[in-house]
Amino acid sequence: MPRIDITLNGRVYPIACEDGQEDRVIEIAHYLDGKLTEIRGSVQTASDTHLLVMVSLLVVDELFDAREEMAAWSEAASAGSNSGEGSVAAEAIGRLAQRVEALAARLDRA
Repeated sequence: MPRIDITLNGRVYPIACEDGQEDRVIEIAHYLDGKLTEIRGSVQTASDTHLLVMVSLLVVDELFDAREEMAAWSEAASAGSNSGEGSVAAEAIGRLAQRVEALAARLDRA
């Protein structure tokens, strides 16, 4: 299992990940670090732990919004596919919804 170093809020963390997932973990860490930078600029007295909690809430809020949006798209696509239209879009949305659900499950395990 490979180990990589990620930087969050100026601190380096060694992280183990699955083979082939190194770039993805680094991409996620960059995203989180960007969110930390945004929040740190508006809440300058927060501790590192408090910042990480706030970023976690922000990112999970984004995930929940995406899940709700995917559910709405899926419903709309299903309604369209019942009339013979939009079946390709419905399948694509279904696959995307599965990916969002898988991400949510991984976050629940973390």
